[in-house]
Amino acid sequence: MTAFILLAGFLGSGKTALLVDWLSLPEAADTAVIVNEAGEINVDGAILAEGGSVPMTMLTNGCVCCSLTSDLVFTIRALVDAREASGLPPFRRIVLEGSGLSRPGPILRSLAPLAPLRLAVQVVATCDATRLVQQSAEFDEVAAQLAAAGTIVVTKTDLGDPAAALELARSVNPLAQYVVEPDRLARARAAFLPAPPGWGAPEAPAGRHPRISVLRLTFTEAASWDDRLDAMEDLAAFCGERLLRVKGFLRRPGVEVPLLVQAVGTLFAPPSPIPAARGAAEGLVVIARDLGLVELQAGLAASPVRIAAFEGASALACTPA
Repeated sequence: MTAFILLAGFLGSGKTALLVDWLSLPEAADTAVIVNEAGEINVDGAILAEGGSVPMTMLTNGCVCCSLTSDLVFTIRALVDAREASGLPPFRRIVLEGSGLSRPGPILRSLAPLAPLRLAVQVVATCDATRLVQQSAEFDEVAAQLAAAGTIVVTKTDLGDPAAALELARSVNPLAQYVVEPDRLARARAAFLPAPPGWGAPEAPAGRHPRISVLRLTFTEAASWDDRLDAMEDLAAFCGERLLRVKGFLRRPGVEVPLLVQAVGTLFAPPSPIPAARGAAEGLVVIARDLGLVELQAGLAASPVRIAAFEGASALACTPA
């Protein structure tokens, strides 16, 4: 299965440097790269091209999360078709380096026409240890990028305060895998070859972000399977653009194996069975912006759900196969 990796991160946070380091490694074989750069001068593409004969396509003059989504779908199809026509095995991964101002949600939503390709979609986000605190206070895109990520890479650790950046990032997304690695090649390996997916309690208690809420949603005993599905629709409808991330397990009555549910923004992936999580508690972790516990409880008052502050990942700990 080909992995589609969206490499997100705010302006100047080290996305291109991380990708250059990755492409220099032997593990990067069978990687294709798509660069989205706003502007007529394709600087990032030129830098990456120095890395060798990597299959690469450019998307320019716009942000891929809005004006170029159809071009992105066409580009991915063209890469896959050309690879198949060459007689080579499928790419192991296709990496899209997004622009620094792009939000992951609309980009992932645009991939819906590619469902038949069964891409394994992942989000990797970089954050700058020297400027993350300031950027997070000024730009909503920073929180959207961090919240969507399954892997967050802290960069420029030698120049800034990685502890402060890590605390802030964890306050936005306590469920991500964090990479804080001074060695550039080791950092690239950890970013693009992450450990098997799993949840565990954060290494240190996360502080509170002034605009981000991390909440836990569970269901009442009387909730049916249809009630659970309706509740997720209600959640997306009520939160709208304020919904940044959802991750958790649903249990279908009478079925032993729980279903993994994930969403970036209001885009929900199809629930998938996770046999290794048989003992995991049912519940969804909700990351939202400018939406507190009381407001969400009121907004979903008609749904058969319970909502509480998120106190850690231990109740949902698992290591899916």
